[in-house]
Amino acid sequence: MNTNETMNYCDFFKHDELDQTYHDAEWGWPLHDDRQMFEHLAMEVMQCGLSWITCLKRREVFRLCFDNFDIARVAAYTDQDVQRIMQTPGMIRAERKIRAIINNARVASQLPQGLSEWLWQFTDGKVIVYDGHPDGQIPAQNGLSRRVAASLRELGMTFVGPVNTYAHLQASGIINDHSRHCPIYQRIIATHEVAYLPRDHEQ
Repeated sequence: MNTNETMNYCDFFKHDELDQTYHDAEWGWPLHDDRQMFEHLAMEVMQCGLSWITCLKRREVFRLCFDNFDIARVAAYTDQDVQRIMQTPGMIRAERKIRAIINNARVASQLPQGLSEWLWQFTDGKVIVYDGHPDGQIPAQNGLSRRVAASLRELGMTFVGPVNTYAHLQASGIINDHSRHCPIYQRIIATHEVAYLPRDHEQ
């Protein structure tokens, strides 16, 4: 990036090597795998009230606790599993979040088309690039995230507010919020069908 330009959104990931690796290898790459989609959604649940780096550092613990985020297995968890997870060394002991992930797995397991396809239907399978976002004008939530969050809650999911949902849409590549100067931005738009849209009731 030219040193005369202002800091862009992708610079957020440059404060820690783990963050940088996550940005380069995962964040914003379009997901079409139910297990990975559920893992990203569960990570957003765990992140509520915490820093993202805190969750990244505990990611392997999360994977251990939740059977690598296998939706069917997590959906079958009982109270004994909740206690097992709570007692796992290194785990964030937030029972409401743990139960929310289990609940969300049960909801996801009932989706006939699967979690990934269900989410992509909101954009007709296209990656969204909003006006101003490649230049760093990134909201905390928007009209799309509010619509998706409302639909998730109607299905019965919890810990899926519009801010959490916006972060999930970014992470799973449904919204491409990489900076215009980021090489990942260019790779995504070169390899996926993209819809360029005006800003959508952003906050």
